This record gives sequence, structure tokens and C-alpha cells, in this order.
Amino acid sequence: MTNTLHIKNELEQLTRLYAFLDQQAGAYELGELQSMQIKLALEEAVTNVILYAYPDKKDQDIRIDMSYEHKRLTIVITDTGIGFNPLERQEPDLTLSLEERPIGGLGIYLVKQLMTEVSYSRSAGKNILTMTKDIH
Repeated sequence: MTNTLHIKNELEQLTRLYAFLDQQAGAYELGELQSMQIKLALEEAVTNVILYAYPDKKDQDIRIDMSYEHKRLTIVITDTGIGFNPLERQEPDLTLSLEERPIGGLGIYLVKQLMTEVSYSRSAGKNILTMTKDIH
């Protein structure tokens, strides 16, 4: 079964996202560490959509679908904003000091570290970011 949340591209909507995730975490009986990891990855991905997908538009929809099957949580974030594949960004060089490191790129790196799989597609004018996490 898939549960869906629709939010607008406003940072204030993150509180609705957290409530949705907490509800799903309880229903799926996720552990505290897994819940925190998923929350961090989801927050990073959705915040990027809010801040960058619709640079000149307010009141745009972001859809979050969450499902759990066979010990695997799947989260799909869909928006109709500017096409952008975050997985094409170069991996950050973590050996550089903070002063030497370019701004950006750490968020999607973090998402990829926290989740089991992350994929992106663009179809019918929509960005579709799919994140999965194996639940043990």
C-alpha cells in the first residue's frame, strides 16, 4: 500500500512532511536510527525541491509517495519543476578542508549514504526521485 502526501514548495510545509514520516514510521515499525536516517534524507531531498525546482513560482505541488513491502521502504518524490538530476553532480571531495570545498553537493551525497538506493528520472515534465531503504 502506498501513502501519499501533497505539499507546496514552501519551507513551512516541512512540518507536514515530518508528521507524515512519523506516522509512516510508526505504521511500519521503523527503529529510531532508521527513522532518523530516512528523515534526514527525505528532508534534504524535499528541501532541494522547495528551494530550487520552482525559482520564480509559489504554490507549486510536490508529491511524496511512501510504501513498505518485503522489508524495503520506498519513497518517491515527484515535482514539475525545472529538470535536474541531482545524481549527476560530482561527488564532493571530503579530503578538502571546508574552506577549499565548493558550496553544494554534500546533501545528495548524504542522501546516497543514508539510503540503500537512489535513482532519478524525468518523465512527462516531472522530476522523479526514488529513494529506497532496506529495513532490517
